[in-house]
Amino acid sequence: MNTPALLPGTGPDTTILFVHAHPDDETIVTGATMAAAASAGANVVLLTCTRGELGEVIPPELAHLEVNQEELAAGEPTAEETGAGLALVREHELAEALAALGVHAHMWLGQGLTAPAGGEVVFRDSGMQWDAEGRATAAAEVLPGSFSQAPLMETADLLAAAIRDLRPDAVVTYAADGGYGHPDHVRTHQLTMAALRLATAAGPAGPAGSAAVVTGWKVPNVYAIVSDRPERPHDPGTTRIAVEGDLAAKTAAMRAHRTQITVAGQRYALSDDVWRDITAVEEFTVVDPAQIYPTPADTTPADPAPGAANS
Repeated sequence: MNTPALLPGTGPDTTILFVHAHPDDETIVTGATMAAAASAGANVVLLTCTRGELGEVIPPELAHLEVNQEELAAGEPTAEETGAGLALVREHELAEALAALGVHAHMWLGQGLTAPAGGEVVFRDSGMQWDAEGRATAAAEVLPGSFSQAPLMETADLLAAAIRDLRPDAVVTYAADGGYGHPDHVRTHQLTMAALRLATAAGPAGPAGSAAVVTGWKVPNVYAIVSDRPERPHDPGTTRIAVEGDLAAKTAAMRAHRTQITVAGQRYALSDDVWRDITAVEEFTVVDPAQIYPTPADTTPADPAPGAANS
């Protein structure tokens, strides 16, 4: 049986919202799917929560852009020391990658349709460190303004306004553990689930403070990305949906993220220097609506700790 090129519930004239933590995440785990959907005539929209200022940098000639997180924790950093240069480079890399994927609708959390009433804001990369088991955990020093530290319901309100405006047929984001534990990935899952709940009620559509108030929108299809990391087990009863998207577009988009990804032919490596095959097949699971949408007995969800994995 052939692997489908599109997620169920998507196709021409549908809107798909992908919610990711940093530039390059969209390409590595959903790039082929995004490209195939865009080529089929879907309105593919990407929301990126941070600019990845604290990411590792692979090319030696760009090593000066990488933030030394030990030095960061030791004193008052300047703007350059907190990754302003890398943020700018990664913005350009993302724009190039999205062009390769054929995706033309993009916004940063806190800007555009997700801008708060007081004006546009930037949410910073929270950083991370590796634990003894190879999982990402919170960094020793998390700077003010970091995405994982922002009050969840405040950021969820911003995304909910965009969901009401876009009225997507499908939303795609990470599973509850973020795939590999990065605090920003975990927070992106929490943000998306909370925003989906909030968006079902009438409220602002577009930037906060806008005069437009619309009826709520319940997204009919919500998908979680399946991590390829071996230490992340899956419930044997969980049904995976494999989508075979556009390999050439994904490969070109990977090449665009040159500070984060090395590409050689049809293989790639991240900063861990472990080589993997580039694949057009990406896997997802359906998020059970009962895990997202409230029943009459439910109350407003609490703001979990940034590292907590909840659905």
